[in-house]
Amino acid sequence: KYTSKSLTPASVAANTTAEQAFANIPNVAVEDMVVAVQKPTAQAGLGIVGARVSAEGQISITFSNNTATSITPTAAQTYDFIVAKKQP
Repeated sequence: KYTSKSLTPASVAANTTAEQAFANIPNVAVEDMVVAVQKPTAQAGLGIVGARVSAEGQISITFSNNTATSITPTAAQTYDFIVAKKQP
């Protein structure tokens, strides 16, 4: 299943990974698995290293910052998600 949502992530501290939760994601349930997440633009030193459905209608994304200064992911961008739905 494909879904997308405009997100405005918080700053990611230097040389760290940090998970951030985003609510109101359409068509995701706790038993689903996030297969892929795509940020529409590249930012030097910033990566996405994981994602999961952390609650009903909520996806948590783990960002990685591999620089010596904090990075704020670009605001109000539409992220794309591929979510595997659990079959009954």
